[in-house]
Amino acid sequence: MTSRWLVWTVLLTALPLISDALPARSVRLYGKGALPQEVRFQKLLSTHMDRAILNNSKVAQLAHTNREAFFRSAKMAPFKAMATLSAPTRYLPKQADPLFALQNDKMALAWFEPIEKDLAFLQDQREAIYQAIRINRSFPSAINYTALVAPEVRKIYIGEEHGKPLIYQAVTDLLLQYHAKYPDRKLILLTEFVSDRLFPWQIPGKSVNRLDIVLRRNNKDFAFLNQLLKAGVEIVGLENVSYIKEHEALITPSDSQAESVVGLQERNAHWRRIISHVAEKNPQAILFIYTGSMHTHYRAPFTLANPSPQNFVLQLESGRLAKDMPFGFVMYKESFTHAFGPKATVLTWSDKDPVFRTRSGFDACIILPEN
Repeated sequence: MTSRWLVWTVLLTALPLISDALPARSVRLYGKGALPQEVRFQKLLSTHMDRAILNNSKVAQLAHTNREAFFRSAKMAPFKAMATLSAPTRYLPKQADPLFALQNDKMALAWFEPIEKDLAFLQDQREAIYQAIRINRSFPSAINYTALVAPEVRKIYIGEEHGKPLIYQAVTDLLLQYHAKYPDRKLILLTEFVSDRLFPWQIPGKSVNRLDIVLRRNNKDFAFLNQLLKAGVEIVGLENVSYIKEHEALITPSDSQAESVVGLQERNAHWRRIISHVAEKNPQAILFIYTGSMHTHYRAPFTLANPSPQNFVLQLESGRLAKDMPFGFVMYKESFTHAFGPKATVLTWSDKDPVFRTRSGFDACIILPEN
């Protein structure tokens, strides 16, 4: 370990000298607007990327060596969504941090091989999946959420597609149904959509009240959380807003550093600490962890959820199952991956299924009609 750090130290120390000797071709390759340090770190990225990572994944090697084609290819959806690579230098704004981009790419490429294996496994097991999956159609207002989850479950991870009012209603129905079924049990909703504190000196993990939630929720779309507070559901914020503000520089044409693989790991680690603290303080409570799907999906990088009899992952989508994760990508053309008119599609798994619920990423998935 010491020798490896020594090599990196020498490389980083020598970079300024190396960059001064870069030929004009490097400027053409990385764009006229490229800063010297951007050229340095992209050269480092191209020549010193961990070969073990690239050799284990043909798709990773393709994405790394043909970066612009990778960004323009819709066929690479699961890789682009789950293991977001940083943009080529010509796309990086001047305020971007090339060292962050390098760190992100090394971390992202490590996930390409697991994604490849999941895609191959799901494609190979299509017939068995058809036998194991359970498909029901229901009007959204008639869905019995409590019937989907075994009584012993203590953590329900709700992964959503952002910006869909019917999903907000589904989350409300889920919590209110649980409140009606377990009136004596404490229900705690921990969510990405509420900040972890109001002031920097406060300790994360404390419940919000009906006054400060107006200041701590992400935006007015989450006003429905007030209804849950009034019903007696405790709400704990997860998002470190200062982290988001400090990582606004773009590393891809569409994603900020906070949405990178590095950002996903760091944010999930912060959220996991809060979840563990709340669970320890409230051992009898049912915890609902409500975030975007990429944070809770069983197969996502650094996921919050792990398969366990006490854990349950509910994925909420709108219109049809997205192609941004392997199961949705492989099954995209199947009729059961979209809603039918005004009815939602409810996907669950056979009780005897030993593997597909984990490899699909969810224990249950509800595809609601388009808003």
